[in-house]
Amino acid sequence: MREQSTLQWDHGMLQAWDIEDLVRLGNKLRSCSYYAARELMQGASIVFCPYNYLLDPLIRESMDINLSGQIVVLDEAHNIEDCARESASYTLNQTQLLAAREEVEGMVTYNIRPANHKALLAFCCSLLNWLQESSSELKQREFESSCKVWTGREVLAVFHRLGITAETFSLLQRHLLAVLEKEERAGLVRGREEMVQVPTISSSTQSVLKSLFMVIEYLYRQDCRFADDYRVALQQTYTWTTAPDLPDAQGFFSRPQRRRGNTRTKSLVHTLSFWCLNPAVAFSDLSGSVHSIVLTSGTLSPMASFSSELGVKFSIQLEASHVISKSQVWVGTIGMGPQGRKLCATFQHAETFAFQDEVGTLLLKVCQAVSRGVLCFLPSYKVDQKTTVKLGT
Repeated sequence: MREQSTLQWDHGMLQAWDIEDLVRLGNKLRSCSYYAARELMQGASIVFCPYNYLLDPLIRESMDINLSGQIVVLDEAHNIEDCARESASYTLNQTQLLAAREEVEGMVTYNIRPANHKALLAFCCSLLNWLQESSSELKQREFESSCKVWTGREVLAVFHRLGITAETFSLLQRHLLAVLEKEERAGLVRGREEMVQVPTISSSTQSVLKSLFMVIEYLYRQDCRFADDYRVALQQTYTWTTAPDLPDAQGFFSRPQRRRGNTRTKSLVHTLSFWCLNPAVAFSDLSGSVHSIVLTSGTLSPMASFSSELGVKFSIQLEASHVISKSQVWVGTIGMGPQGRKLCATFQHAETFAFQDEVGTLLLKVCQAVSRGVLCFLPSYKVDQKTTVKLGT
């Protein structure tokens, strides 16, 4: 399945195929359609993928997506800003960071690439110590919820006190690359000397460190150009957890109705969030490497502000007129129905028969006056169902 010619001539997929076709063929051949698609991508002229495959640097790395010199077409591009902000943001909790520290500490203990892992261990410890110190400075915002927010510049000052500067961070990046590198060394296996692979940190720890390094790299990029576009928040909340059922001395589990006491426990949770407020941060990776970017959508106007948000000047712009002429469009609000009742769709009023009758009568009048169909949006499925019943009767 890994070659286009095989798909066409051996498996009869002569026309354009979609994901479902590839999955069906994979099931038939007992082959992995996902990895087949990754192989086919290398020789394809056009590759379709979600936004985050292009904008998220970690996904680009894991999928081996190289955008250098490519033509990128973003359809429905009015959604690109939110996706770009999300791609340059990261949130983790204290438990994840503790687990990462313990695993890196284990690598140091077992003398596996100790120089590299010691540097990463110092980074994790410094970050955990800062979280611990800052937890006493949180201000309550809501019930059982406290937080503190720093600007990007303020966090860089904190990092500087922790010994994390632009220079030392570049060294940390090299240490991370070194511990992720696959390597084989001679070792004893069942009494014989064989080549064994050097252990590396787990995928979960890799994800934590890579994601942290991603946002920190954005903060330091181009002499801290994007530092003002970040906010860093430490939040403290509580979560309820249910203790697992434990067997008794004989190894039996008790029935639900015989359980004694409440097995739910209340736990404190600290969450660290790096919020990117500017879509231009993640979009800068694309605009600086691709051959050209084409953005298409029916709702990009105003073009000037959209271009400013993405931090890119588009040399060619086309804003077509709407297919409906202005003489055919009326925009307005209707506060009362045909019988003079107020159209207030709050929960209290929406449940009354008087409101439902009024909305139903109004829609009936509109349908009688407007030819060729009416498209109506209602606040909820419940209101929609009740209004439909009223119209039906």
